[in-house]
This record gives sequence, structure tokens and C-alpha cells, in this order.
Amino acid sequence: MKLTDGPSRVTLPPAPPKPPSRRTPSPRIARLAADCSATEFWETVARRTPLVEGAGDGERRVTFLWRSAAATAVHVTVNRVTYDLDDSRMERVPGTDVWHAAFRLPADWRGSYTVLETDAAGSSTLSDIEPRWAMRTIREEGGTDPRNPRRVHTHSGRLASVAELDAAPPRAAPAQGPSPRAQRLVTPAGRPVWLCPPPDADDTPRPLVLVLDGEVWHASGYAAASADRLTRSGTIRAPYLAMVETGGTSARRMADLSIDGAMSEEVVTLLLPWLRDRVPVSADPRDVVLTGESLGGLTALKTAFDHPESVGAALSQSASLWQHDLLDRATTAGPVRLFLTVGVLEPTLLEPHRRLREALAESPPTVAYREFQGGHDMAWWRGLWEDGVADLLGTERRPSNPSPR
Repeated sequence: MKLTDGPSRVTLPPAPPKPPSRRTPSPRIARLAADCSATEFWETVARRTPLVEGAGDGERRVTFLWRSAAATAVHVTVNRVTYDLDDSRMERVPGTDVWHAAFRLPADWRGSYTVLETDAAGSSTLSDIEPRWAMRTIREEGGTDPRNPRRVHTHSGRLASVAELDAAPPRAAPAQGPSPRAQRLVTPAGRPVWLCPPPDADDTPRPLVLVLDGEVWHASGYAAASADRLTRSGTIRAPYLAMVETGGTSARRMADLSIDGAMSEEVVTLLLPWLRDRVPVSADPRDVVLTGESLGGLTALKTAFDHPESVGAALSQSASLWQHDLLDRATTAGPVRLFLTVGVLEPTLLEPHRRLREALAESPPTVAYREFQGGHDMAWWRGLWEDGVADLLGTERRPSNPSPR
């Protein structure tokens, strides 16, 4: 594949020290030449990929595979596992079309990945890019694994493959596309919103879930499918979903959702009144949940802290606390309800989240906190979004400050 000019240049957080590489030899690949031909390998051993083997100490050896006779180089980017080209570069079994890269990962790990073939010019381009931009290029321009049916919609609007190990919590099958009930509207500020009413919508006031990066959650159908599952099970009262476009990977998203961005005020002063003019939204701020991940998670927390009279609950995933730790807001926050998640493979975000949780334990907000075995990844956010909505809108309110696990 010939590379384009690279991904959209948005600001990245400070680079953490690179952790030790998780690359490991794969005995199964080492036996390939002796045990079978490449054709037999693809038809028997590698019919479904990646390959997973036990590795001891609660870990698994995960071997990612690619088939190409023509590629000059092949790279796999595994979310927050591969940090540079040395991590991502797949090796070729001599004399075959088998490319491979194996990693030792915890048994409860889940993560997305893509694979990119390059020619000589593409390899040179990648080598000249700062490592994080190189990984982002592979992620955004790479393809899915044809032997792995599990996929996830990413913030770039593309599909990535998903690998999940045996101890990862099970998740419902992903949605197959947008909800047919969702209607695209445009706010007076010109911002698109996909409004999805509950299946039994009437004049009864309902909870409202405001979803930042709504273009992602609408196109995938993840939010609507999760809300419908929770409603059918009686876990929550059927809510309205308002999926708010925030610009994908663009500079506009960075401007709107940064700590000094205007999205919080737009939500409170424009979006909520505009929605209430159209649908019967509950007047109780505890029934208004703002959800977001990454920069959206930062904005969700900021809004709940600054405007508890309007937004009484926030579902924040892997919030960009590298911009602002929010500790000052946490210590003076009102009695809002929060659901926070962060991946243990997110070194820039993990410690700030732990500090924020400690601060919140001494303040009025009611907090549920989850750490997951993964990275900055929709492969986890999709399922944890459903858990968070269940927690924040559940028909049975939870006690304050439960344990983190």
C-alpha cells in the first residue's frame, strides 16, 4: 500500500516513556516450516486469527498473522501494545507468504488492531515519521484481519479488528449499523445531532443520554443498541439518545472538547433547551447523562462539575486528563453521579485517573470506577458505555464510591 500524507495532525498528549516490549517468539510459527506447507498452515492452523497460546503467569501468547507474497514490509498496530516500528514490524517466514508478530498479553486483555502492507517507499515514509504518528498512520490506513470476524468502528470512521482473550469480560455482539429510529437534526449553532427516541416514546418525560462524538456512536449503532438492550431487560427507563457530532479526528474536535473549549456551555445553554423544546426530557438533572471518551470524557466531567443543575451524571472513558487533572473541580463538586473508566495500558492517563478517584472519594459525587486491561480503545469503550448507562440510569441507585473492580 502506498501511504498518503498521513493522519490529520491533531495535538497528541505528552509521550510517556516507552514500556518494555511485549514481543515474544512464537513456537507455533517456529514449527511451521517443519510441520506443514504455508498452504496447509492457512487452511488448518490459521483459519481463524490471531493465534492464542498459554504463556504462563496469567498471560497468553497472541500471534498476529498476515498473508502476502508481494509486500516489502507488513506492520501491525495493536492498541497501546505496539509503540514504534520495531514493535509493529511483522516478520516473514522465509520462503512463504506468512507474516507474523507475537506478543505476551494478560489473559483478560482486549484490543483493536489493523495491519498495513507497505512498499519500499511506504516503509521509508514510516521510518521518517515521529513514532506515535507512524503508529497512528498504520492504524488509520491499515486494514482489518480477514480471518477475524470481530470488528469495531473507530473514531476515524474506519473498522479495526478486535482480539479478546479468554478472561476478558464477555460482551454482547456489536450492532450492525445505525438505528432506524435515529433522525438527523441540526441545532441553531449548525451542529448535527442524531436524535433517537425510545421505542415506546410518548408524552411521558424520559431520561436523556447526550453522546459526544455522536457521529461514531450513531454510524456504528452501538449506543442505540445498548440502550435498547438495557430497556428490554428493565435495567433502565427508556431514554432519548442525542448523539452530538464533534468532528471525529479533526482540529475542530480538539478545539470544542479541550479543557477551554466551548462544548460544555453549548450543551447547557443551547443543546439542552433546544432538545427540551422537541421531546419530553425529564426536568431532573439526575436523568441527564453526558457521555464521552478521550477529549469527550474530559468535557463530560467538566460539564457535570461546572453545571450540576443541568447535567447530573457523566460517563467518562479514558478522559484526556493530561490537559487538566480536574482535581480543583472535584474537591468542590456538587452531588453529581460519575462513571469513570481508564485502561491500565494508558500510562499518560492511568495515574491522573487514580488521583481523581481519590479526590472524588472525599467529595459529594457518587463514583463508580473501572480499570480495564487495554488501551485507548473503542474495543473496550463500547461495552463499558453500556455498563455506565446501566449504572447511572439504573432503576436501582447504587451506593456511593464502590470498589474500583
